[in-house]
Amino acid sequence: MIKKRKLGNTDLFVSEIGLGCYQLGGSSKINDIPIAFGDMDEKSATNMINEAIELGINTFDTADFYSLGKSESRLGNAVKQHRNKIHIFTKAGSVPSNSDTVFDIDLSYHHLMSSIDRSLKRLETDYVDLFQIHKSPQSEEEFGSIEKAFGKIKSEGKARFCGASVANRYQIGIELMKRGLVDTLQLYFSLIDPGPLNELFSIAKHQGVGIIIAEPLAQGMLTGKYKPDHVFPDLDIRNHSYDKNLLRKKLEKSQEFKFLVNEDRTANQVALSYVLSRNEVSMCIPGAKSIEQLKSNVLASELKLSEEELKKIESIQQEWNK
Repeated sequence: MIKKRKLGNTDLFVSEIGLGCYQLGGSSKINDIPIAFGDMDEKSATNMINEAIELGINTFDTADFYSLGKSESRLGNAVKQHRNKIHIFTKAGSVPSNSDTVFDIDLSYHHLMSSIDRSLKRLETDYVDLFQIHKSPQSEEEFGSIEKAFGKIKSEGKARFCGASVANRYQIGIELMKRGLVDTLQLYFSLIDPGPLNELFSIAKHQGVGIIIAEPLAQGMLTGKYKPDHVFPDLDIRNHSYDKNLLRKKLEKSQEFKFLVNEDRTANQVALSYVLSRNEVSMCIPGAKSIEQLKSNVLASELKLSEEELKKIESIQQEWNK
């Protein structure tokens, strides 16, 4: 059975492996640029969610931007009968761009307040367990609007807790914690993206801020399925969001951990176990495009890397910085 961990100082006990719901909305485009990992129909998405619940996953992370709201709608419809047994996390702040890019950022008070209302309607619920800003604040005005919106959203019972998804903007995460604005932080951390995280993790542990790891499989780079020369399909966001040289470099790095894989554990299980080896981490939220992938991810909860293996991993990562 999948293990649970306490999410910081909140009263939420989350499955240490949740389900990232980015892909559940299926294919979508903005300015003719794909913003999904390919297509998924509603029946497949519903089956994925139901199977996740059966496997012991109790936490689902989505956003209003994912497939332009379809991820939230499909999740909400699928979990109506399980609402008191699960935790729903969503995000706001990324908005479709009117230029030739994919998205713009809007962290204004008005946008955050209207976003939570639209999300609740799509999710068919009166509240979410966690409401997060989807991008990092860049100005005092944005910090102020976030503080005001979070206070109002929690006081009105529309979200039990509030946090920020900062990707690899770790210093912004630290600043949000120092200002006491967040109950949680969601960020990137993986075998090939270990980041300078010791200071952030230390502050989070001291303040009781829950840490949620996004992209623990580095958008599939750590699943063992792709070689460095792999080309993603045109409808896959990875064919557009990465410079080809950067994509190759990420996949080359992933190959350095093949020694950890054997007949008893897969590449994705090793990658998830690595993330969960940090006790500051409350949970990770890998996505899945198939039930098989989902089941494989959940089994990582039973895997524990040895101290010797963790030291070898650290040694490899340190070599990259030389």
